[in-house]
Amino acid sequence: MMGKRDALHAILNGQRADRIPVIMNAFSLPVARYGYTMAQVMQQPDKMVECMVGTRRQLGYDGLCLGVYSGITRQIAGHLPNSEGKVVGNGDDVIHSFEDIKKLKEFHVKKCPWLEKMKYMSDRMREEEPDEPIYVIVHTPSSVAFTLMGAKPAFKAMVKNQDLYKELERVVEDAVVESCNKLIDYGVDFLWFPMPNFGGYCISRKSYETCISESNIRANKRIKEHGSNIIIHTCGLYDDRFDLVLKESGDAWHISDTKTKKVKEEYGEYVALMGNIPCCSILMEGTEQKVYDYALQECLDGGYDGRFILSGDCDLSPLTPDENIVAAVRAAKDAEKILF
Repeated sequence: MMGKRDALHAILNGQRADRIPVIMNAFSLPVARYGYTMAQVMQQPDKMVECMVGTRRQLGYDGLCLGVYSGITRQIAGHLPNSEGKVVGNGDDVIHSFEDIKKLKEFHVKKCPWLEKMKYMSDRMREEEPDEPIYVIVHTPSSVAFTLMGAKPAFKAMVKNQDLYKELERVVEDAVVESCNKLIDYGVDFLWFPMPNFGGYCISRKSYETCISESNIRANKRIKEHGSNIIIHTCGLYDDRFDLVLKESGDAWHISDTKTKKVKEEYGEYVALMGNIPCCSILMEGTEQKVYDYALQECLDGGYDGRFILSGDCDLSPLTPDENIVAAVRAAKDAEKILF
């Protein structure tokens, strides 16, 4: 059987693997399990390594998360006041006009302390778990622009001031690409791009095509040219825009709010799939048997071609019972016996 990293890279590079990786999007759960806050683990890398490695070993799933990379907004916009006139330092809700864009500072990838922490954590995790895939949650230029604008102004701009939104995406694109390339140089196995604000619950297909997809196509192409593997998290309703996402060069889609079998039949020839166990109704609230049955069916529906990663449909809740996660891992192992 392939090693874990070999299997993952085979899946993301369009090849058949002989195992089903179980990469739960486990960020909140390990942090809470060890009694830390998000601020603590982001400021103290050793705590992040401790809880990520420890929880993975205890529960048996695959993969280690470096956390969320948020160094760009802080560096280029942390000095700006938000819509309430307060300088918070995180760069959220600070850009609302073309004049505001001119106030952004230049991004220097070599001076980003968050990237330094990511390298330290990646080295530590690789030393402790050499065969575990390591990934990091990274925001696309579209998501960085959304943060810089703030939710309400960003949604409004996507409809009434699209040129402003698209210009902000262009301005931050180089910073995102440079950061992603640096993370890959550090040995990260894949980048996980969440897009919770761009699904059908939030914006129309038309707004997605105009304001989001064009930027993703451009930036993702540049990132992949550096040798990166990308998993796009289509968080929310994406059934009406998967054809647009297909153009964005993702190696896999981490899907939610849809049917794995349906997406596999329509797009499985072109992209690998990850998911799709509901984190709340099944993993958190379901019985151990219900989790096992659901996870097994997911593997059979999505993994018959050797290009599937079992996961929840989003971030695991800290309230998820241990036995349910173990049941999902067991289901993947049983599915491997059936399929391979």
